[in-house]
Amino acid sequence: MESEMKTAQKLDTNSVSELISAYQNFASKYVKDSLSPEYLYRAAGLANGFNRGTQAIELYETIIHTYPGYKRLPECYFMEAFAYENVQGNISKASEYYNKFLEKFPEHQLADDVRAALKFLGKSPDELVREFDRMNADSVERKSSLNKSRN
Repeated sequence: MESEMKTAQKLDTNSVSELISAYQNFASKYVKDSLSPEYLYRAAGLANGFNRGTQAIELYETIIHTYPGYKRLPECYFMEAFAYENVQGNISKASEYYNKFLEKFPEHQLADDVRAALKFLGKSPDELVREFDRMNADSVERKSSLNKSRN
């Protein structure tokens, strides 16, 4: 099924649903198999990609609670927060999970991304544009001041 999806021109929701179910069925039947958390992670990614935020969140939660030693556990926290923010629009829960990520994995390579996500969380596109414009103006001003002090 994975191979077919990778070569398909366009993915249909039935194929996606079948593959998610196959991943979940494997993980349910073979809970202790090392592939189970990976298959659940793939299922969650598909669910997230197809705007099935609730399903993705449930899958990430399953991984977090059932497979605490899973190598992609930090990404599960990050993606769960992402699903809350971008798929469900639940800013409060997104903030909660971004903060859980930082508590558990403060040195992870995604930590800076999480800090940025928290900084911009809940802002409208207009607010983001104003914020970026302000940051750019500050950066230009600092460079100008630095160049003046060198001369």
